[in-house]
Amino acid sequence: STTSQEEDGTSLDTQKELGIECAKTLGFKYRLWNEGGQSSAKDDLSNRPVLTELLTLVDDRQVDHLYVWNTDRLSRNIATWGMIRLKLITNEVTLHTPTGKQMLTDPATNMMIGIMGEISQYDNQLRTERFRLGKLKRIREGGWMGGPPPYGYKLVDSQLVPNDDEVPWVKFIFENYASDMSVDEIRTKLLNNGVITRRGNSIWSHGSIEQLLRNKHYGGFYNYHDKKSGETIRVNCPSILDPSLIKSANESKEKRSYGRQQTKRIKNSLKKYTYLLT
Repeated sequence: STTSQEEDGTSLDTQKELGIECAKTLGFKYRLWNEGGQSSAKDDLSNRPVLTELLTLVDDRQVDHLYVWNTDRLSRNIATWGMIRLKLITNEVTLHTPTGKQMLTDPATNMMIGIMGEISQYDNQLRTERFRLGKLKRIREGGWMGGPPPYGYKLVDSQLVPNDDEVPWVKFIFENYASDMSVDEIRTKLLNNGVITRRGNSIWSHGSIEQLLRNKHYGGFYNYHDKKSGETIRVNCPSILDPSLIKSANESKEKRSYGRQQTKRIKNSLKKYTYLLT
């Protein structure tokens, strides 16, 4: 977390300066490996190309000394950290930290670094759990779950409130769809009226309109599912559509889609003809 690093005085710039100072003190040339704010907690190396390149050079025995501010900068993932330690030991790389030189080939040093890695992972798991519980508490109190709000809403003090510029177009889409207008026709009307998507596009995709039509927020609530506990929380929010309009749009959707009526397939009501390969 680059924010917490800034607060405790260990910003990325500070870490870089201390590493360069260490190299100069030891009379070494240095090379900087900077991943920016990349997380070292949920990595399997596939999302860390800079570290992967470094480890490739370690395997090629082109690295003799490695400085890190803290061993958890390499990884807080226990499996990845174990693999990195093995590579450093196998290739006889001397590890340097602000506390001094760490000879991983020494069994006692390697054991202590391993214990530090376990503690770091435990601390990270506690932090993740605190974040999850805090998020659930905020959601139970009616706060937004995070990310951009649905089209038709904006965030005020982490709460969903209607967006007066977008609400009319949400109603427009639902009313036209409920009147059996196709998604393509709705797209054309939105384009002709100069309606811009949330991402600033003038042309709406089929997926965007279909997702909007599936959105439960407009009826005055949404569900948040917590994967870890399996709990589903119903959260109330301002309703911007009449329930009867939502019902009509859903019925229109059912009429158009293939589904199952008892044991027989029903066809799309908007198709004029039945084709052999349908």
